[in-house]
Amino acid sequence: MQNGEEAYEWQKTFNAIPDLVFILDRNYNFIKVNKAAYEFWEIKPQELVGKTCYKVVRGRDEPCPECPNIKVLETKSSVTMEQPSYRKSDRILLVKVSPIFDENGEIVKFIHVGRDITRYKEVENALRASEETYRQLFNGMNDTAWVINHDGRFIDVNDAATRVLGYTREELLNMRVPQIDGSLTDEMIMELIRRMPADKIQVFETTHITKDGRIIPVEISSSLINYKGKRVILSIARDITERKKTEERINQIMEALRLANEKLSVVGKWARHDARNKLSVIKSNIYLAKRKLPSDHPVQKYLEDVESTCDQIVKIFDFASAYEMLGVEERVYVDVTKMFNEAMSLILGVENVQVINECHGLKVLADSQLRQLFYNMIENSLKHGEKVTQIRVYYITYGEDLKLIYEDNGVGIPDEIRPNLFKEGYGKGTGYGLYLTKKLCELYGWDINETGKYGQGVQFTMIIPQKDAKGNILYKIQKI
Repeated sequence: MQNGEEAYEWQKTFNAIPDLVFILDRNYNFIKVNKAAYEFWEIKPQELVGKTCYKVVRGRDEPCPECPNIKVLETKSSVTMEQPSYRKSDRILLVKVSPIFDENGEIVKFIHVGRDITRYKEVENALRASEETYRQLFNGMNDTAWVINHDGRFIDVNDAATRVLGYTREELLNMRVPQIDGSLTDEMIMELIRRMPADKIQVFETTHITKDGRIIPVEISSSLINYKGKRVILSIARDITERKKTEERINQIMEALRLANEKLSVVGKWARHDARNKLSVIKSNIYLAKRKLPSDHPVQKYLEDVESTCDQIVKIFDFASAYEMLGVEERVYVDVTKMFNEAMSLILGVENVQVINECHGLKVLADSQLRQLFYNMIENSLKHGEKVTQIRVYYITYGEDLKLIYEDNGVGIPDEIRPNLFKEGYGKGTGYGLYLTKKLCELYGWDINETGKYGQGVQFTMIIPQKDAKGNILYKIQKI
């Protein structure tokens, strides 16, 4: 109940944020979208979640070259940039993209916060056109705004600045920015001003101290403008008190979720360990019972069924353990030949099978679970191939992509079951082996299909693109 209340409170808080906020996974798929975002785009939430941002929002088939996610992955820090709204061409968004890390310090998600700054851009344009229009717009803003020179002295302030800070206009025009800033030193502020011509736009957080001593967290957006014939700095400060509270709440919830996932993982491992011990006891007693009964006793069949069920349970535990590991390891370039040979060495009963490994020099961006993938395929060949005497793994290139192919000379897959081959729970065994194989390939950015002919053996073809959506090279071929 507490978790449900926390989730409801989180969603309510998330939707209360006036800025556009959404969370993407590493593949640029929408995970969470707040109310402000889907109302701004005029898209229903169910049309966003699970789909890529570049497809839904920009109508592209691949990530944008200027995508801030790429910069975040490179720097492992937040990135801010202006972007036109591609669904509303007359609107301009100031987008801040920040990384979300897992417990190992790896980026697993991105959080985007977009603010409609069209009004602010209009203010800047109005300043160039008309002093009267400028004054109306400047004072019509709800956010605190001012114009400063390159000494950090106020040369103009809007009505919101006097209202929020508590100083009169005359008092502020005789002050400098450091006198109201509660976080940055004079030297830090002057350094920001010095860098302004090169930066063009600066967005940062600080605090302001009002005349009566209150401290207000703010986000400052500064840009260069022409003011009465001079190049000066326009700064707009937004009170982010509520946003800070929301961020703290989100951080608390994310930490609680991380701890909950960690506890579930530990509990799962303990439960499987204890259950395996209990199954060993059951199988030992079944063995003893079968020894005491004549081989043709009718109870023998029931005992064999129980023993087979115990074996199935162990396989389900193995699947759960392997599924928990998906995506946990950092992907690196692994030697396909070595991974296949290691998988083969773990399997008994291959003495009479000719093994052909033609993957020399091929490395793919994967992890140690690739060994499990090959293990599952080899085990299926020996269990269900019926007459397998040869197993072969090799690769071919076509265009920029690569096909990694596993095949045997067994009985193959009947055409009528091929469409369901990778579905969860489908198959002669537990139905999880090929399902896990499919999920692992998807995680790597690969596609997998069974392309063999019934009666001539199985053929699993894994299609590996040269690059994934984030620009990572997925395979390398080293000439030997």
